[in-house]
Amino acid sequence: MNYILRAVIHEDQWERQLEDIIWVCHEAGIEEVYLKEQCHQILMSPFPMEKHRRMAEIYGKMAERLREERITYSINLATSVGHVDCRLKDKDLLPYGKFTGESLQPADSVYCILDEGWQNYIASVCAVYASTHPAVLMVDDDFRSLNHSAAFGCFCPIHAKAVSEKLGRELDSGQLLAAVTRNSEEGRSVRRAWLEVNFEGQKKAAAGIEQAVHRVDPAIRIGLMNSGEAAHALQGRDMETLLRTFAGANRPLSRPLGGAYSDCLHQDLVAVHQGMALSMAQLSPEVEIISEVENWPHTRFTKSLNMTGLQMELHTLAGADKISLNVFDFMATPYVQEKPMVELIRDRKPELDKAAELRKRKAQDGLGLLWYPGQENLLETPGGRLDELIIKREFDTLFPMLGIPVCFEEREVNLLSGVNALCCSREELIRLLGKGLILDGDAARYVCRRGLGSYIGCDDMGDELNSPSAELLCGEEFHGIFAGNLLPTDWLRLEYKKIRVPLLQYDSACRVLTKFVDKDKNVLGNGITLYENRLGGRVCVIPGYIGTWQFAYRSRSWQMMRIVDWLSKGEFPVLVEDSPNIAPLYYLDRKTGEGLLALVNTGLDKQRVCLRCGPKLCIGEDDMEDVYRLEPLELRMFRTCIK
Repeated sequence: MNYILRAVIHEDQWERQLEDIIWVCHEAGIEEVYLKEQCHQILMSPFPMEKHRRMAEIYGKMAERLREERITYSINLATSVGHVDCRLKDKDLLPYGKFTGESLQPADSVYCILDEGWQNYIASVCAVYASTHPAVLMVDDDFRSLNHSAAFGCFCPIHAKAVSEKLGRELDSGQLLAAVTRNSEEGRSVRRAWLEVNFEGQKKAAAGIEQAVHRVDPAIRIGLMNSGEAAHALQGRDMETLLRTFAGANRPLSRPLGGAYSDCLHQDLVAVHQGMALSMAQLSPEVEIISEVENWPHTRFTKSLNMTGLQMELHTLAGADKISLNVFDFMATPYVQEKPMVELIRDRKPELDKAAELRKRKAQDGLGLLWYPGQENLLETPGGRLDELIIKREFDTLFPMLGIPVCFEEREVNLLSGVNALCCSREELIRLLGKGLILDGDAARYVCRRGLGSYIGCDDMGDELNSPSAELLCGEEFHGIFAGNLLPTDWLRLEYKKIRVPLLQYDSACRVLTKFVDKDKNVLGNGITLYENRLGGRVCVIPGYIGTWQFAYRSRSWQMMRIVDWLSKGEFPVLVEDSPNIAPLYYLDRKTGEGLLALVNTGLDKQRVCLRCGPKLCIGEDDMEDVYRLEPLELRMFRTCIK
């Protein structure tokens, strides 16, 4: 596992910093350095061109010495359109169109990625840095049409004009903002045009950067530090296309979101792996993955050494090719003043090398949590709110917390959520219905709408949950000692957000596992059901919302584990039974049957772990039992094989 140090260079201290960088690289085994021109602990807005020319001159001098020391020299362009808005003096402002978020108030010093003047500016900036011949030019993650200061996107006059031209009718910024959340076909057509305009502008800007850089030096690799998949969808992004546009003739290069900027537990810790893994699943294997381990604000007062080391291991398990380290502050503080962090980086490397070797040639395996492109165009917005355009996938982290390993590709048991049931083709949907399949309430409705309700044991002839309620667990087979327990539906909050819980009408052949009851325990309708269809597939419909409030319970873990086992017909590879806070991450080489099981204690209690291995899975160590104990925040890895 190779390390990359990300280092902010101050103009007045670069010579001392250069010696400091050389020392830490040799001391900690760091092979490459990304130099950054901007201190995000002082300013997060783009600089005038004169600043970049001065920095390029400094970088050129530093590059010579770094190469002498056999340290790879690269650049991280810290700011392009701007990360966080700031009121600046006129001399520090750029003369380009301003980013305009949902407030419809133009930013002070954040710019619109569609502005052609800005596109020419950023291409020129990159060409200046290309003249220093870095191995990599990594563009930071403010290259996007939504911003750290405003969460949903740009509605500036440039965007409004481009959308108007695409639609063939006039829209101003306010009309555009109102239309994209309108829950109608007309609203979705405007949203589709807005997303297309976003992505077309990004591609054009990326192509300009690529051409400017490669005219200077064709060997420079250009990468993008990107956001999570929900943010990509909200920009209409096709990340593979965008990365290839940046790369030109070179290998595409991506830095997925890294998570865990401070200490975290439970689902937030699982997300350190899952967010990156979901992004990787949307890309081809040709894309090189540079993970980001970033501590903010780069101090052990907010993020411990143990958490930093655990994040490095989780990124290695997710499949990072290299790890970029943004773990020292941006204030030019000598690295020796943070010697414990230097020692962590140095001492953790053998463990990361071992994990990378074990992970090699294996893919994440388990319950397939499916993602289809184009969801953002089909999302319903019953509340007319912008946050309804953000794809919700809490189950990505919930199911591992329940003891169920997951992946993001189709497997023998899969979960299809929301409008994904409209995005996949009819052929794909029939194939999924012939396997083991979990559907949430919205997906079940859409399957019925497509005329396939007979395959899931219900039709769309039902009401909606419309009162304070709970979910009653029925029967011992799928609930054990928890039979008769109640779980919350969170209807009180869901109702305000216009999130519907359908009371579906099920076939008499369905097996009912839960019932919805009101505050007086009167039955309102059926909840979770199981159904075996004529294709030989097994289907579970979960009409309730899949979120922490409803699912982070021992009884739910017990239930879902048995549901997954039933859906797989007893063939699911491995489950972690009744072990709160233990998240399994499972990887498999499908050609050889060799596997890797990682168990992470995401909590602060020492936790007993009980594994339920499928009939075909063997744990590789002879002296291992099926019961273990993991310390808080401990990660343990085991070799596995398929019999």
